[in-house]
Amino acid sequence: RSSDLVPDRIIVGVAYDCVDKMVYWTDISGPSISRASISGGEPTVVIKTGLGSPEGITIDHLGRNIFWTDSQEDKIEVAKLDGSQRRVLFDTDLVNPRGIVADPAKGNLYWTDWNRDAPKIETSYMDGTNRRILVRDDLGLPNGLTMDPYSSVLCWADAGTKRVECLNPNQPSRRKVLEGVRYPFGITSYGKNLYYTDWMRDAVIEVDRTSSKENDDFEPSKRSRIYGITTAYAQCPPGYSYCAVNNGGCTHLCLATPGGRSCRCPENILGVDCIERI
Repeated sequence: RSSDLVPDRIIVGVAYDCVDKMVYWTDISGPSISRASISGGEPTVVIKTGLGSPEGITIDHLGRNIFWTDSQEDKIEVAKLDGSQRRVLFDTDLVNPRGIVADPAKGNLYWTDWNRDAPKIETSYMDGTNRRILVRDDLGLPNGLTMDPYSSVLCWADAGTKRVECLNPNQPSRRKVLEGVRYPFGITSYGKNLYYTDWMRDAVIEVDRTSSKENDDFEPSKRSRIYGITTAYAQCPPGYSYCAVNNGGCTHLCLATPGGRSCRCPENILGVDCIERI
């Protein structure tokens, strides 16, 4: 079933909250971040200030947070799902951050930076600590990024190398899933399949991650450039987070780490009692 929620906007990133069944998206024409129920209804803007070019977006469904990249402000930020308690996680060593995915059950965050001089894929804990480069060699324009929540396999679509590749973040070896793709932008996982959007084909292409075979493609009746894509899981993937119960005991932001959590304060909270702790 195809439905058009927001015409006349340039929506780049899209994410899904499997708990409340809400779709979130970034809009660079606004710029803004909005959400709406997957069953329809009026969109609500959750963030509309301090944005330049919000592109990638991901949901921490356990901790009830959103993370997004901004390639004009060169930042990665986090906030609660309603846009409150906003905090900058990173504002250094970013040039063109785009794709971003959270792994809430393991407390990790991953993102791409298609900086033409030094493209990279980075990772950190979801509280912004332990930042490091995961992939820096043989990248061109890493656009889309996705993680299968069941296998923890991380995959990306690169419009420079014309490849779709995957790796397990705990093992350094990369696997080329597909070569010679046209101009991939967004990518998402569902089971053993990957679905990526392609600007040259104006289509969504289904690929079997295990056999590296292109299975199918979908071309919307209205031909246009397709940006972000996400999977709307009928049920949330299994997993536990210290932030899932009582907000992890935090007064404000609860940000997961592997085997724990950090309590963080939002910015601009004069006069508010906020306690930061690990």
